[in-house]
Amino acid sequence: MKNSKKSITLTCLLALGFLFFQIAESIAQVIEVSAQDLTKESTAVFYGKCSKIKSEWNENKSIIYTYVTVVPEAYVKGNLGAEAVIAVPGGRVGDIIYEVSDMPTFTEGEEIMAFVWTNPSGKNLVTGGYQGKMKIEKDSKTGKRMVTGARIEESVSGIQAPGQIKKIDKVQLEDFVTKVKGYMKQ
Repeated sequence: MKNSKKSITLTCLLALGFLFFQIAESIAQVIEVSAQDLTKESTAVFYGKCSKIKSEWNENKSIIYTYVTVVPEAYVKGNLGAEAVIAVPGGRVGDIIYEVSDMPTFTEGEEIMAFVWTNPSGKNLVTGGYQGKMKIEKDSKTGKRMVTGARIEESVSGIQAPGQIKKIDKVQLEDFVTKVKGYMKQ
């Protein structure tokens, strides 16, 4: 009888523990970052095509980085050269997968708009995690290139409304570049 009560108590405690961790995990949120904030915090802003993706361990094999090489078509801010190499924490080396939440994913050949900052050790990282990488696709009706997933602060009667970020499904690349250039003047 005594062992039975201990077993039930232990089972209840374990169940409560799992419940607590599920609740704690489910309330984690990512703060939306506007294109204006991404621009301000970035060393470089550019658009171009992903040409190469390679994952490898760091020197002491404590983390895997995926290195994404992008050939910039144009820089809007800064300059990382003819090929920009972006380090993304996480990736796969052999049978080992190292996942880091809220990091962007890249595909060879895709066109992207990237907001990048250079850390003190010299690694170029995506500003704002997944929010700092936006895909560029050609609109099937107009043929124009569109940036998907842009986050722009809304204005109310011409007055900037901080914190009121509107996610726009698609915006023309040229219009988005103009907006980013405007953010740099502020």
